[in-house]
Amino acid sequence: MSLPEVLEHRAEQPPRLAFRFLPDGTSDEAVDWTYRDLAEHAALVAADLLRRELTGCRVVLALEPGLHYIAALFGIFRAGATAVPSFPPAGRRALARFASIVEDCRPDVIIADARLAERVAQFEDGLPASAHRPQWMFVDDAFFRAAPAGDLKATPVRTAEPALLQYTSGSTGDPKGIVLSHDNLISNCLALEENMGYEPDRVGCTWLPPYHDMGLMGTIMLAVHGGWPLVLMPPAFFVQQPYRWLKAITDHKVTISVGPNFAFDLCTTHITDEELATLDLGTLRQVFCGSEPVSRTTLDAFRERFGPRGYDERSLIPCYGLAEATLYVSGKRTGTPVRTAWLDKAELENGRVRQLGEAEAEAAGEGGATRVVSCGAVALDHEVVIVDPRDRRPVEPGAVGEVWVHGPSVALGYLGRPDLTAETFTARLAGSGSERGDRTYLRTGDLGFLLDGELCITGRLKDLVVIAGRNLYPQDIEQSVRRCHEKLRGAAAFSVPGKNGEELVVVTEFRGTARQLAGEFDEVRDAVIAVVTREQGVAPADVHFGPVGAIPMTTSGKVRRDATRSAYLQGTLKKLTPAADDLSLSAR
Repeated sequence: MSLPEVLEHRAEQPPRLAFRFLPDGTSDEAVDWTYRDLAEHAALVAADLLRRELTGCRVVLALEPGLHYIAALFGIFRAGATAVPSFPPAGRRALARFASIVEDCRPDVIIADARLAERVAQFEDGLPASAHRPQWMFVDDAFFRAAPAGDLKATPVRTAEPALLQYTSGSTGDPKGIVLSHDNLISNCLALEENMGYEPDRVGCTWLPPYHDMGLMGTIMLAVHGGWPLVLMPPAFFVQQPYRWLKAITDHKVTISVGPNFAFDLCTTHITDEELATLDLGTLRQVFCGSEPVSRTTLDAFRERFGPRGYDERSLIPCYGLAEATLYVSGKRTGTPVRTAWLDKAELENGRVRQLGEAEAEAAGEGGATRVVSCGAVALDHEVVIVDPRDRRPVEPGAVGEVWVHGPSVALGYLGRPDLTAETFTARLAGSGSERGDRTYLRTGDLGFLLDGELCITGRLKDLVVIAGRNLYPQDIEQSVRRCHEKLRGAAAFSVPGKNGEELVVVTEFRGTARQLAGEFDEVRDAVIAVVTREQGVAPADVHFGPVGAIPMTTSGKVRRDATRSAYLQGTLKKLTPAADDLSLSAR
């Protein structure tokens, strides 16, 4: 049964709460929808699309996060069209990315908020003359009040056909459209539910953007498939005040939620003692943490801060996934302790895994030992193989390699990129023989290893910094930089060609003005150089200080290291100039 069919089934049952939307991030003006409400609103969207004869076509969904977004999504499914989740084209950077999505997928219609109606001409003027110009469909409260109900017959769902075109975040290159079938979406739900188990009183909560895989497949679709209520708030209200997420968990007795590593950092550092006293996190039984590398330091700080308010770290589920596999690939089993392992850093830099005991790790210090968090067991009906990317053979046990995935959640491929699809989605192991037959795999581009059957991620293949034959993981360097001085915020680490081979460059964001940096430049620069040299064994050839926001990020908050490196080499990366006679922003 496909997701739109699951919704229809739930809508036919006695009314039950499906979604509770908090428009301002608080419970003061909550809006509730039952499954029947959702199905009726979705039917109105589907009827409009069918009148436009858009069955089998692509529909870009560019509404603000909220109930209308979900209704439009299921309306697209019900009309037999392919949904292309996006974000509203607000702001110069968002508009440019939105335009690239429209140019790439050539949709027949764009569903947007009525407030954007006056800006359509401006948007289309920015497109190349030869670019495809879709229809626009504006959805707001007035649309649902005015739309005729009609007698709609939903288009039959063919589960193997495209349901969704999910665009990648662009952290390692240009965004690419990933083609997901209805079967892929259901497979992802089943894999997650096998991990979660059944709980009759389950209540979810999310602030994640619904146009990203974690926020869409990992919360909204999962909740509809599982039949449990989901509390939603707009992402901006969480970022403005992280307290709202944990307060919503408290107010609505939430049992399951999700967030990337940085969300736990924000809560730890931004929630005041007064706010802390109002929280009760004792209802939480599952908290998925993924989308970016999971830091043991972050988890420890969160546990220490919120343990007294009922938070039990056994509820935390470090997990690994990617949009090319719909979402979920592996995760810690519910109710088990978070597993971490101390590793010999020198061995890891040479692609080998050697575990250290607590005493040995303490003696080695941060320069000789590193700690990784297990991302748990591989999903039901899926297989993970760790492969040497050079010869495409499985590595020996205890070695790092590229993570390859096989299973029903693996997407159909990239839209309009047959060569890249063949290279990424239909990889075959060299000399696999009859054991795996003609099985194909998804090449994730991520590096990792298996530890007693559990997946541990060490970094990305393309981001790997190789200096003097050593493999350095940029996220480790960046973490060292961020915590070495209170005035430093974001960080990006990469290598550039030097006189004697590759050299390490660290870009970091300074919380303050150029004049303030000038007053403590030597102190901050020396702190960065000292911590990187001590903990990573390599001295940066350059430390580039930029203002907050200088480092390019994806819309999901990941560092775009390739883009940062390119801007650095081109001299266009914003810089805080510390010289007393030039206290201003400049390029490199």
